[in-house]
Amino acid sequence: MRAIISRSIGATIAAAAAIHDATAQNTLGSERRDFNNLRGDVWSAWTAVTHPDRSAAIPVVAIAAAFAAVVPHDSAIHVWMTRNEGAPLMRLIGPFREHRTVPLEWLGSGQTLLPLSAVAYATGRVSHSSALRDAGLGCAAAHLSSAGLREVIYRIVSRERPNVTPEAMQFSIPGKRAWTEHSFLSGHISNSTACASFMAHRYHVGPAALLMYGYTSGIGLGRMADGWHWASDTMAGGALGFVIGKFIADRQLSRNSADANAAAASATPALSFSWRLTF
Repeated sequence: MRAIISRSIGATIAAAAAIHDATAQNTLGSERRDFNNLRGDVWSAWTAVTHPDRSAAIPVVAIAAAFAAVVPHDSAIHVWMTRNEGAPLMRLIGPFREHRTVPLEWLGSGQTLLPLSAVAYATGRVSHSSALRDAGLGCAAAHLSSAGLREVIYRIVSRERPNVTPEAMQFSIPGKRAWTEHSFLSGHISNSTACASFMAHRYHVGPAALLMYGYTSGIGLGRMADGWHWASDTMAGGALGFVIGKFIADRQLSRNSADANAAAASATPALSFSWRLTF
């Protein structure tokens, strides 16, 4: 986790430095603001649980109830997936399984998402595209928020992965550091859904949102089929990613609206005088 974050921050800083040298119109001040916004978004997501919103109570309770309802069936779902490789669903998610020629599940990894976010940010700065810049910052913030919260969860509760034990109820409190104990919750679908949710809520993507969520669902199902996560872990990871993505998108939209209002208020019309003589 620390290595991924360090490499990603280093790559982003290097990209920003290259941008600053390449174009004089992009000042260090605006870049500093971008990084402050990124840091603020991640920190706000991490600390959101300390000041919960009452409107979030119903969705949280619903997600918890759904998780509790799925857990007793985790073993049966895993057995069905391992014994029905030829089923239509299993063939459909085949491209998202491991060891494929085109590793589609890589977009669920921070080692892929964060460099792509850095490229989007750098491209946006060079091309003066605020949409690309915000897309890079937002997707990076969504992923880092998801990754940080998962690290906290892993310290609180652990669960053995399906390819380690056939018993789905192997929970441990407090959590354990072993990677084999980190089935709850699924990181790949959380990462990818956080980015997809941010894009869907931040921009007017229309039907493309269904394609993005379909892609992230394929990643989650592929990880289940490969024995890395139980069904309830995947559902919980997807829910966490969706909430985080919307949270980051709302913060960006709020900032942009405030900036637009401030710019409009400062653009006061110039005072002018005119004289007319009539003979």
